[in-house]
Formats: sequence, C-alpha cells, structure tokens
Amino acid sequence: MELRQLKYFIQICKSGSFTKAKGELGVTQPTLSRQIRALEDEYNIPLFDRVSRGVEVTEAGKILLKKGNAIMNLLEEARNEIYGVNNISREIISIGCCPSELEYLAPYFMRFREKYPNFLLKIIDAEDAENKVLEQRVDIGITAKPISDASVISTHLYRQEMALLVHSEHPLADKSSIPFRSLKQLNSIMFRDENKSLINMYCLSCGFTLKSIIETSSTSVLIHWVRHGLGAALIPTSLLESLRDESLRIVRLEGHVPCWDISLVYLNSVTMRPTARLFIKEMNSYVQAVLR
Repeated sequence: MELRQLKYFIQICKSGSFTKAKGELGVTQPTLSRQIRALEDEYNIPLFDRVSRGVEVTEAGKILLKKGNAIMNLLEEARNEIYGVNNISREIISIGCCPSELEYLAPYFMRFREKYPNFLLKIIDAEDAENKVLEQRVDIGITAKPISDASVISTHLYRQEMALLVHSEHPLADKSSIPFRSLKQLNSIMFRDENKSLINMYCLSCGFTLKSIIETSSTSVLIHWVRHGLGAALIPTSLLESLRDESLRIVRLEGHVPCWDISLVYLNSVTMRPTARLFIKEMNSYVQAVLR
C-alpha cells in the first residue's frame, strides 16, 4: 500500500463519493478508481459498496479508515516535530555565565555546537546571572551565587574546589597535599579576582589573611606566571586536571578547602522556548556523564 492510495481512500470516505473526492484531490476519476482498485486487490476485499448516491464504507473499509487516520496523524506529528527541530537549530539562545566557569565549560559549549551545527549560542560574561535571567536579558544563567528569587529555578550542576598550582622547582612541588592553613606561610600567592571574596572568607575562618601579588580574571595568565616561577596560584581543580606540563605541579588542599557550587538558572515559565529546554536537557546530561 502506498501513502497516496491511503490518502485517496480517506478522502473518498470523507466525501462519500468518487466524484466529490476527485475534485478535492485534484485527480481524474480514472486515476482515483485505479488506485482504489489496487488497494482492494492488495487486501482482496471490497472497501466500498457502490450505492445510488455514492459509496458506503464496508466493514473492512471501516477498519482501514480507523487505522489509516491513525497513520496519517502520526505522520503529521512527525512532520511537526521535525519542523520544530529544524527551526530550533536556527534559533539563538543566550547564556549568562559567570566568568570563572567559562574555560571549564568551553568543551561542553563546543560539543553542543557540534551536535547542533546551525544553532547559535550567545555566551555572555555575567557575574549577576540571576538578574540577567529575571530581566530576560538571557535565556539561561550559570552561576555560583545562591538564588534569592522564587520565580527562578535553580538546578545544581557541580561543585568546584581549589588547589595550588606551583612550579616544579617550588618548595612545595614534592607535596601531594597540604593543609589549607599552610597558605599563610606563602608570600607569593596569586588568584583570580572573582575568587577573592571566597578565598578571603575561608582564610578569615582559619584566622589569617592572604595577600596576593597578582589578581586577574584570566586563568591562563596565572598559569603563565607560575610557569615562569613567579609564585603559587590558587586555581579551581577542574581547570588543573587537564594540564599536561612537566614544569607544573598540583598540590591539593586539605581540611577547610575553598569551594563553591555551580547552578543552572532559568525562569519558572511554561512559555520557555524549545531551544532553552533543549539546552537545559543537554547540559544536565553532559554534567551527569562527564563533570560529576
């Protein structure tokens, strides 16, 4: 059976006659009769009874009509879903991401782009991701800050911890780990400025303050200075795990370790665009498989 034959059959059932159906379908009556005859020959049973005012569907025809309508409905659903995916791939989705996580999440953004090559991701540095979501300036936020507004949904993604990066000739290079309190002995520490308040809070809770010689928003700058022997840098462990450099060493922190939780945030709205829902679904799957 061809879909064209099924379409012809359903239209005849709706119209009640071959004459009316051929006008609706835009085909000649011989063509219509020939296709229905082929359909009846395939099932070896009449699908219509010819009556004076047109045709009536036989019991076998009623079965085919019911199943045929279901098939056509499924095909329409598939067509709509395929059309939707095609349109999603051409839409823009904006993500407000806290700067400290951009480097870590770069592989995910690249993977998402490879999977949806026509999809445009607009990624914005955003320390205030929650506010940007509330103001609808971005579709989705990625933030380390607690969420305060009930209209924003927050989904936990992963936890970040800090470790010490040192040169291979640094006095601590042969240590696999040190207590966090030992940092107060260092006089050449560096860290990213967005981590400053977190580090200060942990230091104060341990009864000391930490003076840095360099504060920057760039992880690559910190790694560069460590590589040149300028000092030790506090950097998230997630960014250190991919380092493959014989001149560098990672020293873990014990006890009271600075850490923060990263969350995906978005408006609690039933009108969320399919693009945003797709990104959230893919992001959660990626985190489950790779990051956690």
